[in-house]
Amino acid sequence: MNAFQPIGEQARWKTVYAILRKAKTNKVVTYDELADALTLNPATDRHAIQMAARRAAHELETEDNRAVDPVPNKGYRIVPAPENLALARRQGKKAGRALARGHSKAIHVDLRGVDPEVRRALELTAQAFSLQMDFNRRFAVKQTQLEQAITEITAAQTADRRRSEDEVAQLRERIERLEHDG
Repeated sequence: MNAFQPIGEQARWKTVYAILRKAKTNKVVTYDELADALTLNPATDRHAIQMAARRAAHELETEDNRAVDPVPNKGYRIVPAPENLALARRQGKKAGRALARGHSKAIHVDLRGVDPEVRRALELTAQAFSLQMDFNRRFAVKQTQLEQAITEITAAQTADRRRSEDEVAQLRERIERLEHDG
């Protein structure tokens, strides 16, 4: 089979996308379900299912504003919107670890026999990684501060709402008493 020939009438990811799109929030779409829809074996064709699911998940995110989270050895869960924050944080941590790995590759090099141009390129690459890692650290601090401020404001607004509700209830009682007495 030619690598560029379609496997079926429709790309696998489109089949998976249709399934994910119909799934309710918090539902786990299992590998078995996806395998059945794709006429694949859920155990031996896991990689093909995952590749189609990754592409479908990207489409679901960009077109439908819904995200999925892999559930190890089960499938993919459609996450409620507030959980996107946790998913974004997890990706940020992964990005930080990837930057650290890239930085390590650029600085831990046996420079014996390396051309001056390559040496300079490695130095510039290491510097770029350092700058990006520093930016990410500062951004994470600002993000944490922002989240704390939002939490404090939300708590204050909740307290204000409760107080206002209590005051309204007291005023209603007073009005009822005045109407009853008057």
